[in-house]
Amino acid sequence: MRKLRNKSGFTNDKEIVKTLLKKDSSTAINPYFLNKANASFNRNGLLYNTTVRNFEISDIREKISHTFSETSFNQIKTLTTDFGIKQNNVDSNLNIYALDDNAMALVIMCDHFELNKTDTDLELIDIYLGFIEHCLQPSGYFYKFVDADKKFTDANSEVNLADTTGCAIWALGYLISKKKVMPKEIIEKAEAMFQNALQGASKIHSVYAISLLIKGLYFNNKVNESIESVWLIKKYAGLLVDQYKLVETENWKWFQRNVSINASVISEALLCAWMATGEPIYKTIAKTTFDFLLMNIFKNEQEYSSFLKEEKMFSGKKSSEVNTIIFSLNTFYKIFKEEQYLIKMQRSADWLNLNKSMQCK
Repeated sequence: MRKLRNKSGFTNDKEIVKTLLKKDSSTAINPYFLNKANASFNRNGLLYNTTVRNFEISDIREKISHTFSETSFNQIKTLTTDFGIKQNNVDSNLNIYALDDNAMALVIMCDHFELNKTDTDLELIDIYLGFIEHCLQPSGYFYKFVDADKKFTDANSEVNLADTTGCAIWALGYLISKKKVMPKEIIEKAEAMFQNALQGASKIHSVYAISLLIKGLYFNNKVNESIESVWLIKKYAGLLVDQYKLVETENWKWFQRNVSINASVISEALLCAWMATGEPIYKTIAKTTFDFLLMNIFKNEQEYSSFLKEEKMFSGKKSSEVNTIIFSLNTFYKIFKEEQYLIKMQRSADWLNLNKSMQCK
C-alpha cells in the first residue's frame, strides 16, 4: 500500500479542549492588554507566552497546563446522568438529551483521560459512547433527541439527521484515534459502531455533514490506515471541491452563498483531507476559504481592540459555534503557523469565558 503523506502533520485537539472547558471568566485575557505585558493562563486552560506582534506558542505540549479546570469538569459531571449529558442551554429543556452534546462531551473527555488516566473519565466516556449507541439506527443514521425516558422525541423529524450522523461519526473517529491509551473494549465498541455508521454515510449530502464525516474518517485512519478510508476521504473531499467551484467567484471564496462561524468545519475538513491524502488542491482551497471566512467573521481591523467589540462580534452566537471555530483555528495554526490564527483563537476563547455553557450545537 502506498505510504501516505502528511500523516503526522496534525496533532490532536488536546490543547484547545482546556479552553472549551474553562468556566471562570475572571481568568480571561483581554486582547487589549496583550501589548502591555506577557500574559498567560495556566490552571484553567491554555498557557500562552505573548508579546505585542509576537503572539505565539512555543512548544505547546510543554507549555500547556495539564490540569483541567475542576469547576468546569464538575459542571460536566453535574449535567451527566447514567444515560448521557443533558442539554445545557437557556432555551433548552433540561429533560432532553441531544446526541450533538454527547458527541462533544465524548471528544473532550477523550483528551481529559489521555492527560489524567482516571476511572471517572472512563466512566463518563462509556456513558457518552453508550448514548451515541442508543441513537444509532439500523440504517446507519443517528437520531438526535432523546427524552428522560430514553425515548426518541418528535423533534427528530424536524432536524437534519445527516448533520447529527456526521457529528457522531466525527466523535467516534476521534475516540478510535486514542486507541493507544483507551481500554480495548471501548475501542472495539467504537469501531463496530463506526463501521455501522458508515452505512448511513452514503446518504449524507449536506456540506456540513460531509465535513464532519471527513474528520471522522481522518481520525479513524490515523490508527486504522486503509486504502478504503483514503478513498472515502477523497470521495467526500471531492464533493466539497465541486461545491466550492460551483459557488466561488472573484470576490466570494466560499462553499455556500452565506457564511457562519460553525461552517469553519468545512475548510478544516479539506485540510484534514490534505493531511490524509497529500492532494494539493485540498490544502489550497482550505486555506483560501478559511481566511475568507475569518475576514467575514472577525470584523475588527485592530487585533488588540477592546473586548467589548469582541462581545458584539459574537452577539447572538451559540457557544457551540465558537467552540467549532476554535477547533478549526487550532488545526490551521498547526499547519500554517500564522500568528493571526492564534490571535483569533484567543479572542474566541475570551468570549467563551463569559459564556459558560458547553454545547455542541
